[in-house]
Amino acid sequence: MPFIHMLPDLGMNYTFNRPLLDGKSPARLKELGAIAPRIKDYDSWYTVWLEVAKKAEAEKRHLDAASYYHGAEFYLPAGDVRNGLYDDFARNWALGMKGVAGYERIAIPYPGGHLPGFRLQARGKERSTLIFTGGYDSFVEEFYTFLLPLTEIGITVIAFDGPGQGGALRQGIYLDHAWEKPAKAAIDYFGLDAVDWLGASCGGYMSIRAAAFEPRIKHIISMPTSYSGLDMTLKQMRPGKAQQLISLFKAGDRKGTEAVVAEERVPSSVFEWCVVQGMHITGTRTPYDFLNEIAKHSLDGILHNVKQDILLTEGEQDHLFDVGWVHRTMRELVCARSVTTRIFTAREGAEQHCQLGNSAVARHAIVHWLASFYPGMPVGESTKATSVAA
Repeated sequence: MPFIHMLPDLGMNYTFNRPLLDGKSPARLKELGAIAPRIKDYDSWYTVWLEVAKKAEAEKRHLDAASYYHGAEFYLPAGDVRNGLYDDFARNWALGMKGVAGYERIAIPYPGGHLPGFRLQARGKERSTLIFTGGYDSFVEEFYTFLLPLTEIGITVIAFDGPGQGGALRQGIYLDHAWEKPAKAAIDYFGLDAVDWLGASCGGYMSIRAAAFEPRIKHIISMPTSYSGLDMTLKQMRPGKAQQLISLFKAGDRKGTEAVVAEERVPSSVFEWCVVQGMHITGTRTPYDFLNEIAKHSLDGILHNVKQDILLTEGEQDHLFDVGWVHRTMRELVCARSVTTRIFTAREGAEQHCQLGNSAVARHAIVHWLASFYPGMPVGESTKATSVAA
């Protein structure tokens, strides 16, 4: 099913679509469709998502409840309420996945605690190990249904929350631009000498950054590609304001930078979410300090270190990222073994950020690309739909 337009706000409508599993869960579509008219802003968003989460949990529909608790916490600022909702999410996810064959929970040792996630063993002959991490706002469990079909074609999947994400963030492990650190921790922990790496959303940057300094990563999938951590926030600003903000920020003008941010922080806007979420995942208390941290996330000056095969992707109507970032990255990948780019379109129903609405198209493109390195990989199996809705 294509991307569904339920809410007038681009950002909230996108987030609303995330639990719908590309429209493959009619029960969720019916349940969530009923609450959509009540959503007007971030406050009402929180109220209705918390209602459906509690209802689902009371009915022991634990996987639905987990997804809805994730929805409830999504637009909240850092603090005890948001942390408690993550705990509600994690509890319900664990109950819902209890006894699911092939699902192995993992905890990768890491400074400050561990990086939690899951491992899915390849069925039949193992051809590859693929490591996955998400981005700016995801919990790794959200990608279980996307990753599971890969096991049918001989790919073992290791997926985890890195610094600043999900269960790692809950431990106070904040976002780190040097993604080679969690990459090394994961690869060392599992004793691997060669892996493929898939990064989704801002994880597209992270996958490239990790590979630039971790040669055990052999093939890179950046879904989609971002060049600078600042880009997503700047894209949400009114015309001319991004240039003004950057000028003040690069001059070290804290007061001026904060003033521009305050002007742009329209309640319940995507820009407001970028700032609030950014402070949450970086552990900062002011927008200026958040910008300082997120500015460290940049591919500038490191792309010549990438010597692997790489697949860059983007959706032509991505509301968070810009197609131009792919071309910028391509121009600087001068030492890569090979560079492939795939732009997904509205005609395919895959034009949105991370191809929400038809993620199977993205998965199939990824598998077709990987199959060129693994002869005999049965690529047709990668399009199978799955669901974790209770």
